[in-house]
Amino acid sequence: MLRVDFSERNAALPDLARRCGEFDVRMEHLVVGDYFIGGGILVERKTYADFAMSLADGRLFPQAAALARSPHRPVVLLEGPRPPRMPDVHPHALKGAMVSLAVMWRLPVLCARDPEDSLRILRFLARQLGNSAQSILRRYDRKPKRAVSRKLYLLQGLPGVGPSLANRLLLQFGSVEQVITADQRMLIQVRGIGPKKAQRIRTLVS
Repeated sequence: MLRVDFSERNAALPDLARRCGEFDVRMEHLVVGDYFIGGGILVERKTYADFAMSLADGRLFPQAAALARSPHRPVVLLEGPRPPRMPDVHPHALKGAMVSLAVMWRLPVLCARDPEDSLRILRFLARQLGNSAQSILRRYDRKPKRAVSRKLYLLQGLPGVGPSLANRLLLQFGSVEQVITADQRMLIQVRGIGPKKAQRIRTLVS
């Protein structure tokens, strides 16, 4: 599945993703990022002009901080040819910002020539994960070591919560603590949780 933020509804990439036949594309509000690949990769897409403007007006690094706090694997996708000139931003500043994202914020920066190339990158990312069902951790006897995997493992201990639903809960609430303190009204906003399941979860954690 490819979840796409409403801010990308007029971009070419969502339509290309629908037509390629490899993604179930759903438009919705994402708290952070522009694209969420079902297995756990969060993608922030920017054109060079977007990137330069974000750097110039001070939005770039707060956005980077939000991405870095995500419980999933964040990636910055830089799309399009680089304009010969970009006012207010020196080329060295752009390079420096990319280095900062990669080194200081641990955010990989992937470059794509155009929307078609961006689609290829999304497909590569999805294939690296295998697929949504295989890549999300399943609850076995042996406890996983990675932080996100441990969170998913814990959430799958809740009544009626499997790998996919655990992933949606973590994306929606951001932490295990926020999930277990959420009331029924908040829980049923997550796809796959109805009133009965929400009540069972609240009964267990209360």
